[in-house]
Amino acid sequence: MTQADPGNQAPGVLRRMLQTRAQVRLGQGGAPQLPASPPPTPSRAAATAIGRAADRLYQLPVRTLSVQPGALTLAELPELLPELPLVVVLQGPGDLLGAVALCPQAVAALVEWQALGRVTSRGLERRRPTRSDALLCSDFINAMLAELTSEMKGVDGFEGVAGYHFLTHLDDPRPLSLMLEDRPLRSLSFHLAMGAPDMREGHILLALPQPTAQARPRPDAPPTVEPLPPAAIPARISLADAMQDAPVAVTGILCRKRVSLAELRGFLDGRLMSLPRACLTQATLETQDGQILATGKFGEAEGCHAIRLRDPALAGTDDGTASMLGQGVAMMGAHDPGDLSQPDPFRAQGMALDDVGLAMGTDLTVLRG
Repeated sequence: MTQADPGNQAPGVLRRMLQTRAQVRLGQGGAPQLPASPPPTPSRAAATAIGRAADRLYQLPVRTLSVQPGALTLAELPELLPELPLVVVLQGPGDLLGAVALCPQAVAALVEWQALGRVTSRGLERRRPTRSDALLCSDFINAMLAELTSEMKGVDGFEGVAGYHFLTHLDDPRPLSLMLEDRPLRSLSFHLAMGAPDMREGHILLALPQPTAQARPRPDAPPTVEPLPPAAIPARISLADAMQDAPVAVTGILCRKRVSLAELRGFLDGRLMSLPRACLTQATLETQDGQILATGKFGEAEGCHAIRLRDPALAGTDDGTASMLGQGVAMMGAHDPGDLSQPDPFRAQGMALDDVGLAMGTDLTVLRG
């Protein structure tokens, strides 16, 4: 007869001791100990938030098939949008802007539930979402953002979801890259089954800017002493405020291109002129004297031409704008009087060429060398 190993009996002894302690606790009127809840995850919190928003707002059955949290850049955002999406710009704390995109199936489910009280399985015509669709989905978007604010508390990486609400609807998603700030984005991609018994499978993409990390004081750090306020300086009469209201005419420049005089004479209405491929990302904002104020990316916003501005010192190192800044070529026929004593780079080459400035909203202006 072999002797039992005490090490193998240890787990069983501990289990019986814990069971005995639990029975004694129940016999004394105490409540049983509940298992510790798992820590919240972005997927679980987001699924709970969107289901609760649909139930509290419309009693709409929504089953979350999957939620994929992620991080992306502004350049990657247009590639992740669903086909023919309903794109909504979100207003956040301060001047922060975010975006949410709903696929046509998700939009149809929300509209049908509000209009018919049920979700059908009929086919959808291929069309772009309208402003009426955006208004019918605005309450659901705001409710989803409010539930995400409460559910995402304590979730690492999603502290900046609070304070966003519906701002406006975009007919075309292309201006989205100009409206949002070029900074890292946090994303949540929802795959949902909406409605019962007929269900539509929809996709919703939420993208919000990641807030900048703030330095936290160390517990052992000494307390900071606030400096004394400086002594009051008597006010001086200045023309600075009046000069701020002085009008300044600025012009957006896509690019500058040299053409021969023969080509210039051949310019007619309707003739196409080829431009460099990189001119959209190298647009400049200049004064009438040719001073470059800023560089940016050319695009469209709310039906108008627009330039998203960048710092010329930073932009010149990565998109080729530095070469344009170093030319010092004046635009719209205005030359700097201070460079009269310097040699003319165009005459030095001995070529009969003209400098043509392409400006938005203006005709071609020839600068004679």
